[in-house]
Amino acid sequence: MKYFIVYLTGVLLISTCIIASVVSNSNDSLVLLTKTLDAIEFAVDFFHQEHPNLNLDAVIGTRMVEGQFKVLLRKLKFHPSKRIPAPTIARIERLQKVAGLVSEEALPYIATFTPQYYNEIGPIIQEGFWEMDYPSRDFDPDVKIWQYKEGESLMEQKSDDCLAEFFGTGKKSKKQCRISDDCWNFMTAPGYSSYSLSHQVFYLEIGRQFGCHAQMLLKNLAKHQKPINSLQELFCKNMANEAIIIAKNGFPQRKQDLFMEQAALCGILGYREFFTSNWLEPILSWQDELYGCYRGELVFASEVKLRDGVNIRRKREERPLDHGCLCHRTTVALAALGQYVRYITEYIQLESTVPQ
Repeated sequence: MKYFIVYLTGVLLISTCIIASVVSNSNDSLVLLTKTLDAIEFAVDFFHQEHPNLNLDAVIGTRMVEGQFKVLLRKLKFHPSKRIPAPTIARIERLQKVAGLVSEEALPYIATFTPQYYNEIGPIIQEGFWEMDYPSRDFDPDVKIWQYKEGESLMEQKSDDCLAEFFGTGKKSKKQCRISDDCWNFMTAPGYSSYSLSHQVFYLEIGRQFGCHAQMLLKNLAKHQKPINSLQELFCKNMANEAIIIAKNGFPQRKQDLFMEQAALCGILGYREFFTSNWLEPILSWQDELYGCYRGELVFASEVKLRDGVNIRRKREERPLDHGCLCHRTTVALAALGQYVRYITEYIQLESTVPQ
């Protein structure tokens, strides 16, 4: 696999032969960066035009781009590189601002049309929430990969109810960070796959970012679990294994939404194994050439089977927009592509420090 090798805050000693396996030279990586920024700009412009029709999940994507680009721009300022052209940096800054503008424009419509949902988990689409800054890293080779199984392990309503416990907006308690044993057990259990697994990663990210880390740590210790960082690595490594399966199967359309969501959520945590040119090119190819959105089968409007055979219908149904465009698929594409910008940029910076 061709990795976008990145730099950490310190100096990493990485062989020239590994770097050469990513792209042939800095011009190639700059071309990939430009293509990725083109795709992001196209999708953000589409959301800008459609902002009265966006749902809450769509704005998670624009907030991710806004927050993650802010983090990236701070790093570029602290570690300037002549290999990244000034116009490219200016473009990243402009896209960060436009993503923030789209988010702000959509908020009043979301609050009006889905007030209960907005009141329950609205904090995750507020400005600044997604300015997470995790170091780039590889998976520990000793982390366990469990046997992949099709099907979901939890209902989406359960995931939302557990998120509401962080915010104090649930039905049982109005106090923030009051985590029930029931939720903690569900959201940290091993062996999940598909969206159930991505919701676990999402859950841990949200809790830590919202300020519930101390309460999460108490639950973690009481249950005699591995540290929370290790749980996140365990979940993301299994998500990476599932992404590999999706890629080997030729990126079936019904799995494309999940594939991009996996890269977005674990990319924010710093896991770079999700980011390869062999995976970027398909994501770019799925974008609608006329409108800039992402289209496809209505995965969220279809029935989903729990592993016990029970049919459920996902609560947050995908919202179709004009021209067959899909809200959720477009937003996970935005979030994933935003992470590709991070890793390509970091690779270019690292490349400039390695002897030629």
